[in-house]
Parts: sequence; structure tokens; C-alpha cells
Amino acid sequence: MTLPPYRLRFAHLVAVWGYAVCQPVFSMLDDNPEFLAIRGSTRLEIVVFAAVLTLAAPLLAVLAEWLVSLMSHKAGDLLHLVFLGLFVTPLTLFLLKQLDPGPTAAVVAAAAVGIAIAASYVRWRQVRTFLTVSLVLPVIGFALFVTDVPVVVDDAAGARLHVRSEVPVVVFVLDEFPTSSLLTSKGRIDPVRYPSFAQLARDATWYPGATTVHEFTPQAVPAILSGRFAKQGQVPTLADHPDNLFTLLGESYRLRVHETMTYLCPKRYCPRHRDPLPRRLGSLFSDLRVAFLHRVLPNSLAEGLPSLGDRWSGFARDALLVAEDGGDVFDAVAGRDLSVRQQFNDFLQEFGPGDFARTLYFVDLSLPHSPWRFLPSGHEYLSPTTIDWKVTGSDRRDDPWLVEQAYRRHLLQVGYADRLVGRLRDRLVGSGIWNEALVVVTADHGVSFVVGRGGRAISRETFADIARIPLFIKYPGQRGGSVDSRMVRTIDIFPTIAEVLGIRLPWAVDGRSLLGSASHVASASVIRQDGSPLRASRREIELGMVRAVRRKTALFGEGSDSLFRIPASQKIIGLRASRLRPLDAVGAEVHLDAEALFGDVRLSSWVIPVLITGTIEKPEIGANDELAVAVNGRLAGTARSFRLGGEQRFSFLVPPTAFRDGFNRIEVFIVDGTNTNPRLVRLGPDSQGQH
Repeated sequence: MTLPPYRLRFAHLVAVWGYAVCQPVFSMLDDNPEFLAIRGSTRLEIVVFAAVLTLAAPLLAVLAEWLVSLMSHKAGDLLHLVFLGLFVTPLTLFLLKQLDPGPTAAVVAAAAVGIAIAASYVRWRQVRTFLTVSLVLPVIGFALFVTDVPVVVDDAAGARLHVRSEVPVVVFVLDEFPTSSLLTSKGRIDPVRYPSFAQLARDATWYPGATTVHEFTPQAVPAILSGRFAKQGQVPTLADHPDNLFTLLGESYRLRVHETMTYLCPKRYCPRHRDPLPRRLGSLFSDLRVAFLHRVLPNSLAEGLPSLGDRWSGFARDALLVAEDGGDVFDAVAGRDLSVRQQFNDFLQEFGPGDFARTLYFVDLSLPHSPWRFLPSGHEYLSPTTIDWKVTGSDRRDDPWLVEQAYRRHLLQVGYADRLVGRLRDRLVGSGIWNEALVVVTADHGVSFVVGRGGRAISRETFADIARIPLFIKYPGQRGGSVDSRMVRTIDIFPTIAEVLGIRLPWAVDGRSLLGSASHVASASVIRQDGSPLRASRREIELGMVRAVRRKTALFGEGSDSLFRIPASQKIIGLRASRLRPLDAVGAEVHLDAEALFGDVRLSSWVIPVLITGTIEKPEIGANDELAVAVNGRLAGTARSFRLGGEQRFSFLVPPTAFRDGFNRIEVFIVDGTNTNPRLVRLGPDSQGQH
């Protein structure tokens, strides 16, 4: 038969693409408006995005068909049928997602459905007529999406009030940071691992009983900035939170604001640099591709995707970098936008020479939020996203070893946050505004590392870790530290700033100033993502904190104990592997992830590959068997084997001192025998071709 003319072919492809791709994406964004809000997406940008998503693929497909038909009409017709089958594939995979028949069966089923659709398209006119008529539904979906999805309101006037105070205000908000991460078994801030926070406690007022009011950033940060509980359905934009710290001070103070997860500061006070539209759309499409594939692919096909965690951007950027040449890998990492580092450096530049009076400085950083990739020194290491997904996915935290390693990496990244707090304090002292400034250091919410529990979904078991967050306030003229043990909330920060500045708030808030001496609350309530609250008494929270800190110190020690230390492996760590006379496993095959990294290590760079991961193809080893890794012949770390996506995998975290400049030889062993008489079985030759 002769296929329809190209205008109808285009309409049919648009209809199929709309059902299989566009409508799921529009639905995903409707359910998660923060995805667009944190990017500052305007109505024009959303219209352009929706139009490109809806029309680009069908248009390119029809153009390809036409070009091929110039050489062969039959080939052009066949290509149209191929595109029909491919376009319906995401819908087929989504329907198979709940069954998850395995990668091979899923691909075969998707191919069979695609062939059936193409065959019915050729055989029955009714199918072609149905696709022509059904084009109206994607069109309606497009129209509803571009008109209903929340967009950023860029501007609003500030509060009309007179502020007499000239006190500079500095607000530093961290992300995914439980108070328990800082504490020793005696309930004090660990001064060895986290010296800057310990110093801050000696300078400022520490509120160890502080709790967040929401478990997720898009609602928790606006609560800090507005003093109000976020309502269900609100997004972190000026339109939903017009009464906030920025609009309160905008007419009286200079604002030096670096928002990363909110759009609450009006552009008249906070002009923002915006990348060109093509670059913004490219970033949006890149992240949406990852989110969409997570949504439609069965788990067996989604294992290798970059992790989503609970973030709204940067998924594709955080994917594992692999190159043929080690130098290319290091150059790629050094040259890419390390947003956290760059954002903080940009913020510090605001404290240059000049008048600091009547100035508000604000920054929020995604630290120590996952993905965990920073050492306390500020060095970065690459993280295979397959492993991060294993421990950050809310329903995948079932492997005790991986959860323990994730916890260890989190604590290392807390060390980097500590380093930045120290740099901020040094800059404020050096600029001469430390004594007179009001300085607030806090976090939006915590995170939990309990096996079998979601890291961010609050429950009775995880309440203390997710609710309790650090809060330090250095008041103007304060000369020494103090501890205020009252139960306070992050919504109390905003009215406290207002009272310090002598401002009578022109609108109602839910929080109360911390300057009052009365007890604040007897229990804490945290709003969950579905809008329902979860409440816990002070006693419940204190008991939960004790359990969390005891578990942390049992796993990782405290003070001078190295976070790279694994107690069970101490007898062999640091020994030459040859001293234990390892045996060779016959036919063993080990493959390192990002193997090129170890071929040209540069200790002077920002990148040190302390996370060593890979697969073991042969032999089959027992679940949770103990493994060891040697770097340049010396044993540097141990780990447990685990299975992921049908593969035997390993993940070692080793100290940076294990490496040297240039080539580094990596060997993986099974640890056999007893603690007093350990034996090694080398899984080699290793992937670098060395015994």
C-alpha cells in the first residue's frame, strides 16, 4: 500500500510521540513543579520547551523519511514504520515497569509491540484514522501544560518600612545536614573532625534543639526565609512566598543574594545572570532525559542511569566520566562547573572592600547533600552513579555495607562544609565586620542512614536525624559562645532577624523570635512531602539523637579516628600485599570503573580517585564476602561484595595518601582465613594488566 502524505505522517508521529513521551513528561512536571521553578523558568521558556519537545522529534523523523525517499520510496516508507515503532517504545516500557521482566524480555516485548503497531498501521485504515483524530489530545495536553504550570514571578516591590539599624546580616544555609553528624558521644561538637563548627559554637549561640519544619528543600528553605510553614502545592518562588526576608529588607538594605534552590528575591534587588535560552533549554532537556528514563524504564534497564536522589537538576552532569586517557578525565573534571565550589567562591567575593552596613548577604549551598564527592580538604572524587543510586534511592537502601559507606562519605563531605564555614568566618573577621554582624549558619533539613529506610522520608525511626539540624546565630557584638537548649524551629530565624534589626513585621508569621526568654515549643512537627505532619516529643527526639550518635561513633569513631578506618580490617591495612603471600584465583576477571583515572593521578589537582569501584566477572563469590584493595602493592582498604543489576560489584574508599603522582596499580583480593591469620586471594590479573 501507499502510506499517507507527509503532512499526515507528521501528524501521526506527533500523536504517538505525544502519548508516549510528551504527556508523561508534562505529567511529571505538573507533579513536580520545583523542577522548573528552581531554574527560574519563565512562561516563554516553558512554551519554547514544550514546543520543541512536542514537535522536534517528529519533524526530524519526517525529514529523514523524505530524504531517504529521494533515493527509494520503499525505504522511506519502511523508515516511517520504524519511527512509529520506536516512538511507541517508551509507552511499552512504562507499561512493563511494574512487571520488570528483565532487560532482555523487556527489549523483546518492546520490539514486538513496535512491530505490531507498524503492521496494524499498514493493514488497517482505522488505525491511521484513529491517529489522525487523536492528535487533538496531545494538542490539548500541550495547551494545558503551558498555561497551568507554575512559573517564576521575577519582580515585586519590597515592604514600605523604615529600618534604622545598619547591622550587616549574613545567612548561610546548608543542605541535608543532621546535627548528629557533628556530635561526639558526649553530645558536643567534634573539634577535631569539624574545627570550624566547634569554633563557631565558641563564638556564637548554638541551638542544639533546633528542628526543621519540612523534610524537603523546596519547602524548607522558604520556611527559613519567610518564617511561615510552607503550604501544600507551593513552590519556592516569589509568587508563592512574596513576604520574605528579601522583600522585607529590599527597600532598606543592599542585597547580595546567591539562591540555588529558590527564586524568592525580586530581580529589582537581585539581578541574576541568566544563560542564553539555548543553553538553559539544553540543561533542562539533559536532566529531563534522565528523569524521564527513570520514570519509564523497568528497574533492570535503569540501573546504569545517573542518580536522581531528591534533587531537581544536575543529574546528567554527575554521571560517571570515563575517557581513554587519564589526563582527559582529570582535565574534564577540572574544567567542568563545580557549582558548589564556584557558588561559594562567588559569595565570598561579595565581602570585598567597601561599606558593609545595611547589607544582607545570603547563600544556600547543596552541601553536604549527596552526591557525595568531596573530601574535607576540598578535593573531589568521582562517584559511579550506579552505586549512588543504590544508596540514595528511597526504596533501595537495603545493603548494610553500602549504607555504611554512604554514611562515611556523607561525614567526609560534612568536613568540606566545615571547611567552608571556616573560610566564611575568616573572611568576615578579615573584612572587619564579624563583631558587628548578625551571622546565621543553619541547614534546611537532615538525612538518615538507617538500613531499609529512606534517607529523606521522615518516620519515627528517622525523625531525629531528619528533623534536628544545626543552628548557630552570632548576634551583633557577641563576644563569646553560649548554648540555648530550647526547642526552636527554622521558622524562628526570620522573626529573630527582624527583631535584631528593630523591625516590626508588617505581616503575620508562624515563627517566634529567639530573643525572648520563654520556652518555645515542647515538641517538633515536620511536614512530609504529602503535606501531612509528623510530630515527636522532645524526649523522643533526644532518645533518637542518642541512638544516632552512638551508632555513628560505633561505626566511625570520633575525634582523631580516621573516617577511612574500618575496624575489622586494621590488621592488614598498610601491609604490603606480598607479605601475606596471596594466591591467584584462576581465570578471575576484574574491571575497574573509570580505569583511566588511576593511570595518571595528579595529586596537585582537585581530583583524587579515593573511591575505587568496579565489577568482578569471575569467579562467583559469596554475597557480602570481604574484599581488600591494594594501591601500588600496599593494602589500602576493605569492602563487602554486593550485587547490582545482575553484576558482582565492589566499592572501596581509601585514603588519599595511598596514591602517588602518575600511574597507580590497583589490585583486588578476597580476604580469607581468620582475623589473626588472614589470607588473600588475588582476583587478577587486574584490569590494568598487572599481577
